[in-house]
Amino acid sequence: MRQHLTGLVLACAAVAAPAAAQDVWDDPGGIETSATYEIGAVLAPDADESALYVLRGGFEANFVLENGAEVGVRTSAALGKDHPDRAGFSGVFGPSQSASGPAGAYSGLARGPAGEDIGPRGRIETGYIYIDGGYGELRAGLDEGIATRFFEGGPTLFRQAGLVNPALDPTGRVLARTDHDLTGPSLKVSYATPRILGVRAGASFTPDVSSGSLDRDPVRSLGGADQPDIENAVEVAVNVSRRLPRSGVRLRAAAAYSEADAALAALPGTYEKVETWSAGGSVEFSALAFGLSYLDSNNGLATPGGDYSALSAALRLTFGKYDAGIEYSDAEDENIGADSEAIGLSLGRNFGQNLRIVGGWQRFDTRFKGNPLPLAPVTRDRTDGIVIEITLSG
Repeated sequence: MRQHLTGLVLACAAVAAPAAAQDVWDDPGGIETSATYEIGAVLAPDADESALYVLRGGFEANFVLENGAEVGVRTSAALGKDHPDRAGFSGVFGPSQSASGPAGAYSGLARGPAGEDIGPRGRIETGYIYIDGGYGELRAGLDEGIATRFFEGGPTLFRQAGLVNPALDPTGRVLARTDHDLTGPSLKVSYATPRILGVRAGASFTPDVSSGSLDRDPVRSLGGADQPDIENAVEVAVNVSRRLPRSGVRLRAAAAYSEADAALAALPGTYEKVETWSAGGSVEFSALAFGLSYLDSNNGLATPGGDYSALSAALRLTFGKYDAGIEYSDAEDENIGADSEAIGLSLGRNFGQNLRIVGGWQRFDTRFKGNPLPLAPVTRDRTDGIVIEITLSG
């Protein structure tokens, strides 16, 4: 299956090549290129990790065919340091226990004696070709799945260290992930329809989940609790974006479903098909925005009692040059016997076009069950502190 997908990538390139030779190389201005960068730093003096960082860079080149279709290539890479136990969100979570348990196929979380201490990491996060025209967009290569690309949720002020879907987690306690990222930037093919009356649909196919990004790493080692092999992942999603003409209010919404085969040779019979669905949306006024998102997954485990679910909500208020926000998340992973609530307050401002500084307070309240029995003892962990995020981008 991987060979077939590689062949499709080459076929897309072959389709574009003749037009490139005819329409672009004879025209010195025919190819358009652009580059982007992002440098993010998170300071949290009261957290396990007081200073974390991420550096990202991207490049794109494209040209337009005679029929109006755009053909191009996009690539990006990143380098960063996250919490050593929770790099890429996955990891051994909660109090240590003598025996390792299976990791959730979606959540990537497990219980065990110890996590894997991860230092700075570098990743190729995207590398794909695309054709975008009147019949939609086709992508092939290293890329996010359609469920993640179409995700909609609350307007958090933090780009890197929010309470849900974080790129950096200084406390190592974020349990909520609603962006429906099952496959990471693994080799895949995706198709998305044109946006008609504000509605766009799409689908992705990933034959083998074999790559991880800084934000989501489904293939990292968990210190004895290996993550399952995930294959034949299919994702479908729909996205809606509409601006009401009279009021100017922007409405956004999305829903997605995915399924994939999960298995681990060392633990036969532990995993089955992993099924996940998600939904989210937001409403944006001139100075006020509110949104929420929800995700539910069976985590790919064959036995009952291993589901994962997460909910997040956020509100943003803009006054002058400042943004103020409140964020809430609630998540439960039955596989590791943990549930968590978190709340955060934040204040941010842009300085020019490239610099943004956000400061805030976050509190996490996490409960761990010693075993799956109804009357099992519960361990509670509560932590709070100040978080400062500095982002330079362009």
